[in-house]
Amino acid sequence: MKRAFYFSFLLFSVFNLIFTVSCNKTPTYEEMKADENKIIRRILSDKNITVLSEYPKDGVFKENEFIQLSSGIYLNVVDSGNGNRPVYGSTDLLVRVSGEYYYYIDSIIPFSTFPNAIYPFEFRYGNAYNVVQEHSYYSDYYTFYFSLGLESVLSYVGDSSVVKLIVPGFSEVNGASGSSTFQNSETYRYFPIYYDRVRYIFY
Repeated sequence: MKRAFYFSFLLFSVFNLIFTVSCNKTPTYEEMKADENKIIRRILSDKNITVLSEYPKDGVFKENEFIQLSSGIYLNVVDSGNGNRPVYGSTDLLVRVSGEYYYYIDSIIPFSTFPNAIYPFEFRYGNAYNVVQEHSYYSDYYTFYFSLGLESVLSYVGDSSVVKLIVPGFSEVNGASGSSTFQNSETYRYFPIYYDRVRYIFY
């Protein structure tokens, strides 16, 4: 019941946003990217985040320390896991996420897939792109919150790991968009997602 309520609220917000944006002039690429950078700066400020110039040598992050990867994604490793690292092309994962979707400076929508009533994201390491494409025709949790960005940080962590991420709409992973389908849509391109908790479980 709660799942249906929150998802209905999210869809209502999206439709409201569609109406608002459709009434305005379509911004240029430069304007959209500049607007997203403003939102990211706000996230960094609101969360008191320090952006490191290099990955910690001991692999240990302080609570609010993030590293910006070459993809444009910001990463904080809360727990690197139990030592079991994923194997590209063969490790199957279940992923749950929570955080906030930043549409505009003053439009923040919280979300969580941790409640048991919501199925976790499921994919094989190396197959996230196909999963994104498969769900691009629907309006579900994958459409809004699943992306190559979630897969891309698996080179740093393993089974039972927990990370925090900022995934910009303009992020790019191996030549493909690192953002979710919704972030990469023509209307809503370049809005960041702040993930305050991403948990990876191998199965």
